[in-house]
Amino acid sequence: MKRPLVALALACLLVCLAAAVAAAEVKEGDRAPELDGAKLENGKAFRLKGYRNKWVVLTFGGSWCKPCKKELPAWDKLAAKWAGKVTFVAVNLDNDKAKGKKFMDGLKLKKMVRVYAPEESTAAADVYSPPKQPSSYVIDPRGIVRELHEGYSSGDDKKMDRLLQSLVK
Repeated sequence: MKRPLVALALACLLVCLAAAVAAAEVKEGDRAPELDGAKLENGKAFRLKGYRNKWVVLTFGGSWCKPCKKELPAWDKLAAKWAGKVTFVAVNLDNDKAKGKKFMDGLKLKKMVRVYAPEESTAAADVYSPPKQPSSYVIDPRGIVRELHEGYSSGDDKKMDRLLQSLVK
């Protein structure tokens, strides 16, 4: 009689833990979690901790995201302007890496770090739980999320530039 109860209790605990992980959401003031399973274009693992002591703008999107088609080129221009002070990272969530690469190639991104984190095989989207596509996280040199920018509209590049001017000293 005790074994079925223990098994049931264990199953309930696992369901609760899975729900807690799925409900994880990175907000302003949180430590930016690692993007486990994310890869650079060359296939090497992308490690956010490699950017400690630097400002990072981490943006999530994919080929299906219409606003991403405007945001990524705008952020790429900002990446050129802020080179050496802020690293802009484009995290592509397409399950088909070739499709994600073709999408980013078509946007002619030159200054952003390109990262591939397919939704089906990495936990990046689940861990960050971006509220919209695109969503951009401004991360300070200590690894703390200082700003979450949801979506993209005309003029957001100017807002991001002003925000960076106020934060990056």
